[in-house]
Amino acid sequence: MSELPMRDLETQHDQILEWVGNYQRQLMQAPPQQPFELMRTLFEPEDLQAAVAVLLSGQVSMGQRVAEFEQAWSHWNQSAGSLMVNSGSSANLLALSAFASQQTQPALKPGDEVIVPAVCWSTSVFPVVQMGAIPVFVDCDPVTLNLSLEQVEAAITPQTRALVAVHVLGNPCPMPELMALARKHDLWVLEDCCEAHGATIEGVKVGNFGDLSSFSFFLSHHMTTIEGGMVCMRKPQDWQDLLISQRAHGWIRGRSDQQDWIERFPELTGGWLFVETGYNLRPTEMHAAIGLSQLGRLDAFILRRQNILAILQAHILNRWGDWLAVQQALPGHASSAFGLAILVKPGAPFERKDLQRALQSAQIFTRPLITGNFLRQPVVHKFAFRQGQSAMPGADYVHDRGFMVGIHHDLTDSALAYFQDTLDQFLGKF
Repeated sequence: MSELPMRDLETQHDQILEWVGNYQRQLMQAPPQQPFELMRTLFEPEDLQAAVAVLLSGQVSMGQRVAEFEQAWSHWNQSAGSLMVNSGSSANLLALSAFASQQTQPALKPGDEVIVPAVCWSTSVFPVVQMGAIPVFVDCDPVTLNLSLEQVEAAITPQTRALVAVHVLGNPCPMPELMALARKHDLWVLEDCCEAHGATIEGVKVGNFGDLSSFSFFLSHHMTTIEGGMVCMRKPQDWQDLLISQRAHGWIRGRSDQQDWIERFPELTGGWLFVETGYNLRPTEMHAAIGLSQLGRLDAFILRRQNILAILQAHILNRWGDWLAVQQALPGHASSAFGLAILVKPGAPFERKDLQRALQSAQIFTRPLITGNFLRQPVVHKFAFRQGQSAMPGADYVHDRGFMVGIHHDLTDSALAYFQDTLDQFLGKF
């Protein structure tokens, strides 16, 4: 087979991207599969074109686009430094691994305690276990659904070395107060922002309070790279080289001190010099290209989510506040509206399962509030842990009476009205 002239290859390249864009434009005209979806994968034509362009280039493993996305994310989130990984869960793992490095002083050691919220995702807990540390579960505030500051302080012991603060459903934790408490007790803080892109505290975006912070770009999140995550740093000079090594095999490639290591060990081939324990948590160029394409629209995505959440919460509180509660933010805090939390109050003339069944029969899908009280998940019997308090009334309230309805920026006004009407029809029976 004869080779195509370069001009023909370039023409075919452009045609492929044009076809991809046209296909996605037509696909976007299709109506939603359900009247009110828990989540929806939302790609614009340019997102898919960016991904396909990477595949056509042949330069697909981590490279320049990943570096560009890291820089763009740092600029958008007002962070001093960022490092992309292959998921939000990996971001948590990398952060805890950095806390446990011998380079970090005081380092997190096996047997040390790490405070975690009882209401959180599983991979906010598992990296603690994987470091050999002991997760100490702390109850949530039943209004914000976040860590209770008072319960955190009560749970601190001489063995406590770190704190994982999770912004539940995009609602910011009291980070300034938690950081003051952490500095008082010499604790490292991982700020888990995986559900909280663009949430703010007195105008400062989350991810800029903890020593390290994590973000997720999974499909259902505020923006997506399909799979992907980010670790952000307040002081890159303390963390970046360590994180770079731990992200990729423990080797020196990409570190600022790479040449210093090569000179110290001249008998070893430069690129194959290993100085840390590590993983392979690298993202791909394709995921970064999608992230770069979506990032320019993220502010609009968040604003639409916030408007949707405000509309639905106001409807619930104004009409059904005697029976239902919603998650609320602290003064000066702005949620980025990952999802709508609904809690059935004690004394309501119906049970949570009845309301969920009514919504789901109308194709409004619901799910647990994250994992509920994580202490009631069977996996906790497979590792050592401690309860910060003997009882967890806030987390049990979430577990027994709460559920979540997904929201996303492409929900239409008619979809919101459909949700409100469905809710009113069920509750109006009582």
